Amino acid sequence: MSGQDTHRLAGILLLSASIPLLLWQAFPANQLTLSAPAFLAVHSMMEIFAVIVAALVFFTGHGVQETLRSIRSVALGCAFLAVALFDTLHFLSYIGMPDLVSPNSPHKAILFWLCGRLAAGIGLLAYVLLPETPATRVPASRYGWMVVLLILGSLSYGLLASPHAIPAMYVMGEGLTPLKVAFEWGVFGLYLAIAILLYLRRARITHCDFESLMLALLLMAAAELFFVVYVQVSSTANLLGHTYKVFAYYFLYRAIYAEAVSRPFRQMRHMLTHDDLTGLPNRAAFGERLNQSVLTCNEAAPCTVMLLDLDHFQNVNDTLGHEYGDLLLVAVAERIRTSLPSAAFLARFSGDEFVILLENTSAEQAKQVGQTLLDAMGREFDIGNDRLGIGASIGIVSYPADGESASVLMRYADLALHRAKSAGRNCFRVFSHDLSEEIQRRVLLEARLKQALEHKELALHYQPKLEIRTGRLMGWEALLRWQSAELGMVSPDEFIPVAEHTGLILPIGDWVVREACRQMRAWQDAGLLAGTMAVNLSTRQFRQKDLAEEVSAALRDTGLAAGDLELEITESSIMDNLATAATVLTELERLGLRIAVDDFGTGYSSLSYLKSFPIHCLKIDRSFISDIPGDDNDTAIVRTIIALAGSLGLTVVAEGVETDAQLAYLRAHYCDQAQGYFFSRPLPPDECIKLMRAGLRRVAA
Repeated sequence: MSGQDTHRLAGILLLSASIPLLLWQAFPANQLTLSAPAFLAVHSMMEIFAVIVAALVFFTGHGVQETLRSIRSVALGCAFLAVALFDTLHFLSYIGMPDLVSPNSPHKAILFWLCGRLAAGIGLLAYVLLPETPATRVPASRYGWMVVLLILGSLSYGLLASPHAIPAMYVMGEGLTPLKVAFEWGVFGLYLAIAILLYLRRARITHCDFESLMLALLLMAAAELFFVVYVQVSSTANLLGHTYKVFAYYFLYRAIYAEAVSRPFRQMRHMLTHDDLTGLPNRAAFGERLNQSVLTCNEAAPCTVMLLDLDHFQNVNDTLGHEYGDLLLVAVAERIRTSLPSAAFLARFSGDEFVILLENTSAEQAKQVGQTLLDAMGREFDIGNDRLGIGASIGIVSYPADGESASVLMRYADLALHRAKSAGRNCFRVFSHDLSEEIQRRVLLEARLKQALEHKELALHYQPKLEIRTGRLMGWEALLRWQSAELGMVSPDEFIPVAEHTGLILPIGDWVVREACRQMRAWQDAGLLAGTMAVNLSTRQFRQKDLAEEVSAALRDTGLAAGDLELEITESSIMDNLATAATVLTELERLGLRIAVDDFGTGYSSLSYLKSFPIHCLKIDRSFISDIPGDDNDTAIVRTIIALAGSLGLTVVAEGVETDAQLAYLRAHYCDQAQGYFFSRPLPPDECIKLMRAGLRRVAA
């Protein structure tokens, strides 16, 4: 049973017990009498507790930030300031306490008692009836407690100085007077009426514990009934009434003070564990929930994690703005939530990534959920006046089949998501152990690649480019190689994507440019006719703002003429951001460099950049060369590219030439240059020198 349920049950039991206790104490013969000193000690402790709670309620209404303070909490606070004062004077007026202004008596103590009960009732009635209006709208409310203190001070002094000006409430030897009994019944009716109003207005009562407040009112009402039946001041009936009042104040403390104090901490925890934009649990909250699930799930009751990432979400931010992007994220979060089983735990993992935990769900069952999500994401979103469509990719991983800890599961889910994106996006992929081997290999590559430059494990090999018509050497393309001391020879197809992902491509790329320039200058100084040196630029290199400065510094430091360096850039790098590409290419042209478009024909269909940008060369991708002259489609594409380059005055280079038939076809259609294994594989520098000295003309023949 939760703590809240335990307190609720305790309150209900106390309330239920009041009925038999009242029936027992309704007969004077059943009322036991305590000694005056014992009753005074117990009574004083109870009243001190009541005074402390009343003061806490007052400070709750006036101690919080002004922006959070409401009129009704201020009214309740002022009322319980009065309660605290009256209850203090009440127990100080008991016989046995030092006389306060006038001789103490039961009548005098009862007067302050009734004032305190009426003040509490009025305050609680105001709390239930008043709206949750910010106190800042009524500036005078901040001084209300001063007015209350002035009124209380005057009234209290009058009652202390002349208590007998009020008709008697208690007669020694006879007990309570009808007037006192009538007042107690009136207070009982007031508390009961407030409880009924609280129930009727429960939807409007916020920032308090409704159930604790209801129990406090009912226990207060029950306490009043004990004060109707007692005969002797020190009787058990009076003591039970005070006991019920103490319990009532405890629940009042829970309802208002404890709630108000804990609310900021709950709000802070909510802020720490939830996403501001979508209202979903955040990454930290998901990690905590996943760790709990890992402790309880097993093979008979597995759990599954689904990592969902929106496809090309950045395009929405770039084209429509971040405001639309945020609105789309909120709509996506809501659609995902409504598409999931009710027991699923959904969180926003990062920018446009969402993560889902499905307990008691196998990977096969998760596939059905994944397909439901993809179908839901296939419907367009109404964002403002626009209808936006966006896909999603999902990675699925299961515990305990796939991983032994929460961190491992999330790493594997990310790998499965990456595989889904590689498969064409808008699909889901389930983790398999071959992906585990892949990720371990990737982590190892990342770690070792960071040391490769420092340990001089990277090297450049060079592949020659020949003029097809004459067989003359026109230049070289620098190709990166990695000979790892631990891993052996690592293929560029494997380590280049890792370098791109980690950002290591930037220092590696800078080294490649400098080393290629240095090597070309060394060949020139040796009297070799080496032609030009071509260097591939990655997309991340091309996006550097200071790319032109870095290349210029490499040329200057190595002494290579700008016209002897050619930079190869893919179509996708250029088309990724046309404005930036235009600026970078213009800066590179000013240096006097040659610019080649690598892998031409595999990227975008737009050809407008060819006439707009300073481009000197097109390289036909090897995928079009491999099947010529047998494939009609490839031959048509190759002929078109050659014709296009010729009409624009661009040099055209065919990559991947491996057969005599391919070379003959290219020669017949006036392709300018070629490179490939038909002529030479990429060679280390020493073998390049041998090849140049032997005469590439003879090799080509």
